[in-house]
Amino acid sequence: MKFEVVITSGKEKNENQAPIGIYIKEDKNNVILHLYEGSHTYNNLKKEDFFIINICSPYLIAKAVLDDNGNYGYLTYKNITIPYLKESYKILLIKINNRKILKTKNEYGSSTLMIVEGNIILEKDLNPMKTSPYNRADGLIVEIAVLYSRLNIVPNNKRKEIIEEMKKYFKTIKKVGSKKHIELSELFLKTAYNLWTLNSFYPIKG
Repeated sequence: MKFEVVITSGKEKNENQAPIGIYIKEDKNNVILHLYEGSHTYNNLKKEDFFIINICSPYLIAKAVLDDNGNYGYLTYKNITIPYLKESYKILLIKINNRKILKTKNEYGSSTLMIVEGNIILEKDLNPMKTSPYNRADGLIVEIAVLYSRLNIVPNNKRKEIIEEMKKYFKTIKKVGSKKHIELSELFLKTAYNLWTLNSFYPIKG
């Protein structure tokens, strides 16, 4: 199955967090993720052998799209220190055992893809998972974050369509979401609108 998580990597004072869809093969204790060239996560995992999977709330997954400002803790394993998010429900330490780099092409153009495979070597529970009823804002805030992350790879004439779809989701979040969901959605929309109206590219973090 594919799961949405936050990957943390890097060193203290130079931490990186990025929301990633990751495949977990539970029977083999194995994980696989796809990373595109140009992101901080790509650069880190191309040269580092360890990273952490943070199993966390949809809000934290969405927030990780914007920047690397997280509430970090640090796990030390064999003299290597890896950052993690303190608010996570659970963390998994991954040892990379294989990398494969490919050239790909889609409707957005050509790019370099790195397929990373690793094994789970440590699991640690941090915080009890909340058991409150499902709220639609949780799913929609992640969808807004996914749309936002595509803004830097689509032609400018497609950005308006993406922003309109983000606005549609935001209308529902305003009706059913919490204050923090609404504020994060507004930040995504404000940043996205500035990108589109200025007709300029900037590096979407990852």
